[in-house]
Amino acid sequence: MPEPVLVGLLVADRVIEEKSGKKGIIGTFTTFHARSFPASFPPWFIYAALTNVEGEHDFAINLVQSQTNQVVVGLSGKLNSSSAEQVVELVAPIPRAVFPSEGKYDLTFQVDSFPLGARVLRAVRQES
Repeated sequence: MPEPVLVGLLVADRVIEEKSGKKGIIGTFTTFHARSFPASFPPWFIYAALTNVEGEHDFAINLVQSQTNQVVVGLSGKLNSSSAEQVVELVAPIPRAVFPSEGKYDLTFQVDSFPLGARVLRAVRQES
């Protein structure tokens, strides 16, 4: 199998799908703001897109607190692509995630246990 390519990994307030199949990604962000910790936030979404895969594969998306390695979000499943030229889009609603503390969080994406990409998110204390 050729090496998969991650072409997008976003966090957003909402992701909607039009009847045509187009995705609307609304309100992307990289920082969660809370008055105190632990904190949870209104529902939000993770959007991932990859290409250069064919057939059925396992995927995993994890959001981990960097200092403690505590998993805040852990998602896994299967993806299927009929052609390596196809872009596979995954939309994951996150109804509830508890952030234990202020700090850095790593969002990672893997296919068949192979890391394809990551990005840093932050949770910060917001004074009233």
